[in-house]
Amino acid sequence: MKLSLQWLKEFIDFEMTPEELDSALTMLGIEVEGIENPAKKFDGFYVGFVNEKEKHPDADKLSVCKVTIGGEDQQVICGAPNVAQGQKIILGTSGAVVPAAGFKLEKRKIRGIESNGMICSISELGLGEAHDGIWVLPEDAPVGMPLADYLGINDVIFDISVTPNRADCLSHIGIAREVAAITGNKIKMPVNKTHSTNINISDFAQVLVEDAVNCPRYTAKLVKNCKITESPDWLKSRLQAVGLRPINAAVDVTNLILMESGQPLHGFDFDKLSQGRIVVRMADTGHKFTTLDGKERLLDDLMLMICDAEKPIAIGGVMGGENSEITSSTTNILIESAYFNPSSIRKTSKKLALQSDSSYRFERGVDIENVPAACNRAASLIAELTGGEVCEGIIDVYPNPINRKQVILRFDRARKIIGINIDNNKIIDLMKSLNFAVKKQDEISLTLEIPTYRVDIEQEIDLIEEIARLYNYDNIESDFTSRIDFGLQKMKKELTSPVLRNGIRQFFVNRGFTEILTQNQTDPKSIELLELDAVKISNPLGEELSFMRTSLITSALKVINHNVRNGSPDLQLFEIGKSFVKTNDAKSFIPGIKETENLIVTLTGKKMPLQWGLIPSVFDFYDIKGISESFIELAGLKNCKLSLLDVHTIFSKNALQVSYKKKIIGFLGEIKKSVLKKYDIEQSVYLAEFNLSEIYSAQDNSPYYEPISHFPSINRDLAFVFPDEIPASDVLNEVRQSGGEFLKDVVLFDVYKGANLEKNQKSLAFSLTFRSIDRTLKEAEIEQAINAVISKIENKFSANLRKN
Repeated sequence: MKLSLQWLKEFIDFEMTPEELDSALTMLGIEVEGIENPAKKFDGFYVGFVNEKEKHPDADKLSVCKVTIGGEDQQVICGAPNVAQGQKIILGTSGAVVPAAGFKLEKRKIRGIESNGMICSISELGLGEAHDGIWVLPEDAPVGMPLADYLGINDVIFDISVTPNRADCLSHIGIAREVAAITGNKIKMPVNKTHSTNINISDFAQVLVEDAVNCPRYTAKLVKNCKITESPDWLKSRLQAVGLRPINAAVDVTNLILMESGQPLHGFDFDKLSQGRIVVRMADTGHKFTTLDGKERLLDDLMLMICDAEKPIAIGGVMGGENSEITSSTTNILIESAYFNPSSIRKTSKKLALQSDSSYRFERGVDIENVPAACNRAASLIAELTGGEVCEGIIDVYPNPINRKQVILRFDRARKIIGINIDNNKIIDLMKSLNFAVKKQDEISLTLEIPTYRVDIEQEIDLIEEIARLYNYDNIESDFTSRIDFGLQKMKKELTSPVLRNGIRQFFVNRGFTEILTQNQTDPKSIELLELDAVKISNPLGEELSFMRTSLITSALKVINHNVRNGSPDLQLFEIGKSFVKTNDAKSFIPGIKETENLIVTLTGKKMPLQWGLIPSVFDFYDIKGISESFIELAGLKNCKLSLLDVHTIFSKNALQVSYKKKIIGFLGEIKKSVLKKYDIEQSVYLAEFNLSEIYSAQDNSPYYEPISHFPSINRDLAFVFPDEIPASDVLNEVRQSGGEFLKDVVLFDVYKGANLEKNQKSLAFSLTFRSIDRTLKEAEIEQAINAVISKIENKFSANLRKN
């Protein structure tokens, strides 16, 4: 959106420079994409007066002129044939850059005589077509006035980008509110003049709203006996400054108010409306309608239309029709100001591939309370500029008035989220500066009434964001101090799904992984690989997107294929996404479909970039196993079991399955070469997939904090001889379970096969660490725990304790 600095200052007084306003708006969350200052190109150009003119002694076509811009005369050499004494002209002074030519003016000698500037033509200034001679100004041109001021183009235009949630900033008054919030100055709202007649609008016009859901409010004003002419210069220049093309006085007024207050308006030629009636209803499917841009549009019954008693006359909130437009012959104008359902306008605009300034605002949400005010202002201005008369009264169809939202804000919650200690009174002042009315207040919280133009404020966190941006993000300093209570009691932190999900993302990003996002739909060949009962889409965009995926694995393999083909073979990727399979479970959220949230982790290629200090190595099975075990620890799943994977259609024999409480919650390992071949991948891929839905519902997935003991730890090593087929992970789990309350850590530090052991036997050595939080352990306590571990391992696994 284009923002005029001069126009903005009509609504609020402030002393900021354009650069300071740029910075202020940026800190308020309104991005300034560019600043255009048309006056800058005329720096150094002034209205001057030619006091004397003499012929150059050494050049027949040159003149030596004495020119003043309010001080001493300056000597200027001029080659124009029409320069004369007593003229008002434009003088470019030393240091100025000629707009059309691009060169800088300097003092220099021309045929031996010094020249201190340049008397300019219209073409040299870039203000018109080239012709012979300088630009001679009218006699009333004030000498010494800067050219930009003389032309009336001393405005500064900001090109701002407004986020979709801040529809209230799509106008000059909206930006003025933001400036008022940080300066404390009051907004000056425009005042309407009276041009009324004794005739009432209800004697001529009627409005019937058949769809109050998609059109909650519709207002209309009637201006009679208008004479449509060109707009005055002030209105034309105002619209041109913000990138709009002037059309005629009536249409230009509606565009002026659009940019002024953010309320879209539309003017109908009232005499073209059948029976003077407006009917707001849905379109007829298959009907064709020609819009103001001359194009024919095909409508359907999901599009809101503005009609008269017989025919459609506008696509509601998007664009008017040719059959009711205002022309030079129009005498009576019906002004529409309405509130349309943002969702309806967005769908219509997308379906017709037609976006207008009106639809852009309606689909984001306009101020429903400003609808009649904008209508009244438009009627007043149109009457003033066209000599028309405003009919008494306003038609306002508003069957279900919308109450202003009330939102509770807790002071301590705001301080905790923002991370700094803001005084209660400061918070209240910030809320009031945004025109949020305090309806209720105590020491704990505020109840605030939200203006209807703030369509983005729905809940407490929205208010907290407002506090942060008005307090200024630059004033919020980082604080890395811990707020953990270091008492001796264990503290449990409840992990909700969103908290754990965000923690998972941060966990993998911190370890150098890149998050990927893939579609939930996939192709039939990928579905066949997993041999699961997949959900087929009834109206797919194409065969490659005809099934809902049953796993994230095939999606990840496609991403790997794409990256490898494009020269990026070394990848660490993860994704959190959904998979879908058919089910007979009547409790499923979607009948017949089981939806699961999954985590996929993939490793392929080299571990580190090529460099002189390291020997190149590639990812292997132990890398995916290590990161998976770290993730299991993050998720707080205790006593998870890793075991050899049964036959799997995707994984090779070099793979494991992860079980928790006898449920399989994941798989990890190497992908089969035959599968990789189907995706044209020639390098090894190691992958892990976890069922996050199961992990979220786990009973012990909440981590504990336990303070560090001040007492010494005691280490003991135990080695056992096992049959070769016994998995080390099973032994580790049994050691942890049988070691007692003081066993804090168990590490497998040695695996041995060979001399002194029988064939098909192996030795596993474990390091056990014991420690108490509140005292030094006694030797007898350690021996009791060690004996319990030995007894359990020997009996369960037919193992023998090694003595040496």
